[in-house]
Parts: sequence; C-alpha cells; structure tokens
Amino acid sequence: MAKKQIAEGLNGLLAPTTKGTTTEAATDQGRKVVLSFSVDEKTAENLRYVAYYDRKTQSAVIAEALAEYFAKWTPAPQEKPRKL
Repeated sequence: MAKKQIAEGLNGLLAPTTKGTTTEAATDQGRKVVLSFSVDEKTAENLRYVAYYDRKTQSAVIAEALAEYFAKWTPAPQEKPRKL
C-alpha cells in the first residue's frame, strides 16, 4: 500500500502541468536568454527595492529599464547605425 501511495505521489509530481504561464510569457516577448553580470551593492539594493515596491520581478525591472535606454540610444557619429 505504501509503495502505491509513493508511486501515485511521484506520478503526480512528474506529470506535465497545464498552467503554462512561463511559456506564454516567453512567447510574448520572444526567446529568453540568461545573462550574468556584476553590479555594485547599492545598485543591487536599489533594484530589489524598485522590484519589491512595483511588485515586479528584478528581471522585469531590468528589461523595462533597458527597453527605455535602447529607445533613446543613438550611435556615435563615426559608427554606422544598425537597427536595434
């Protein structure tokens, strides 16, 4: 009996889920890429603060800030511009 309960529990954990919220979010914004970078402690603290009070993930705060930066960015005069 215990083996049957363990097997049923494991099958429930390993069965595919139907939620799919992560997949939907990934397809809305395109393919996600994991990046790793270093920032000073004050910047990391500010990032956590903004994310907490805006009720967003830290990734969402960074993505929003970078999108705004890229929208305003212009290349240096000597560089050949490319589409972002």
